[in-house]
Amino acid sequence: MKKGFSSIAIIFLVVLIDLIGFGIIIPILPRYSETHFGANEFQIGILIASFSFFQFLFSPVLGRISDRIGRKPVISFALIISSISYLIFAFAPNYWIALLSRSIAGIGGGSISAAQAYIADVTDKSERTKGMGIIGTAFGLGFVLGPFIGGILASYGYIVPNLSASGFSLLAFILTQFFLQESLKTKSTLTFESQDFTKSLRLSRYSHIFSGNFVGKFSLIFFIITFSIANTYGVIPIFAYRYLHFTDREIGYVYAVIGIIGVIFQGYLIGKLTKIFGEKRLLLSGIILLASGLAFIPLSISNVFLIWLFIILMSIGLAFINPTILSLISKLTSPEKQGEVLGVNQSMGSLGRVLGPVWGGFAFNVLGYQFPFWTASIFTILSLYLAVENFRKIGLNKSEIIEKYGVQIR
Repeated sequence: MKKGFSSIAIIFLVVLIDLIGFGIIIPILPRYSETHFGANEFQIGILIASFSFFQFLFSPVLGRISDRIGRKPVISFALIISSISYLIFAFAPNYWIALLSRSIAGIGGGSISAAQAYIADVTDKSERTKGMGIIGTAFGLGFVLGPFIGGILASYGYIVPNLSASGFSLLAFILTQFFLQESLKTKSTLTFESQDFTKSLRLSRYSHIFSGNFVGKFSLIFFIITFSIANTYGVIPIFAYRYLHFTDREIGYVYAVIGIIGVIFQGYLIGKLTKIFGEKRLLLSGIILLASGLAFIPLSISNVFLIWLFIILMSIGLAFINPTILSLISKLTSPEKQGEVLGVNQSMGSLGRVLGPVWGGFAFNVLGYQFPFWTASIFTILSLYLAVENFRKIGLNKSEIIEKYGVQIR
């Protein structure tokens, strides 16, 4: 690695602490919205989607700005925005103010593209999957500790976890300011160009996704996978307490288990598994496990053991997919465009998180609790076909890829 362990460790801690704050909100948001604002499942889906919509808009903007002025100032700005948004949410008097606060939080969520670009800056291509796995580990730990803490704090009133989330983002900001070293070697002065924002709104911005190139296809797969998982974001807590009779704390345990699996596989095993099996086998097997878990969860409602089994299978599949796709996209992108391309990819993920909760909430409310899970499984199977085709074309262009990017995809 280019800059050693310390840079990786600091960005890991920054992302982890911020995501703990994010994770605190996850298990309580649906029930909090239902009890405090009288929101139905569809409105809860809109509330969840608003975060992702603004993350979708601002991820490429922040990614592009980070390519110019550096990763650190962009990450710092986003963390402050996140902290403020949680404060607004904590004291929101009605649904519309809550919706505003989640939209502001989405702007702060755009910092993930800058964090991914930071990892790309400080890792060699041979270590890129492992590096992206570190971001995945931060997500995993955030989903372990955040929902666990949120479930416990909810017993003291819903305002307490919201204030705690704000405090975690503020702590991550302080850590960034004092300990995170800038990773971008060549920087320019801070300038805001109209195209920084308007370009992210143009469909041409995402044309590469449908143009047939390898990075575009992986971004499309990333979108489909994220959409599939997002189908279940708002409905898992409602499904759990209505049909499985889980408490807030037990719902937190569900997310904690998902996070623990993510930590084990993305933080420790992904690098070793990639060297043994290669990106192709990991991605394809991950998609199969995810699709299977999603399909069978609603069929196992009378057996809690089977519910947990399929949640674990789903979680392992997701732990294989995310760092592998991010690594493949990064490896097939030139160094000077890492922030921008990863920002576009993050936007595709955000778009999936916009559409997924809206459809999931609608399907749960109108069609039944099974349909968000089944829709997710069907779309995940579609991504399997796209992945197989993309790897086939990569195999046919192996020598060209080695010559252009200096990497071999296997």
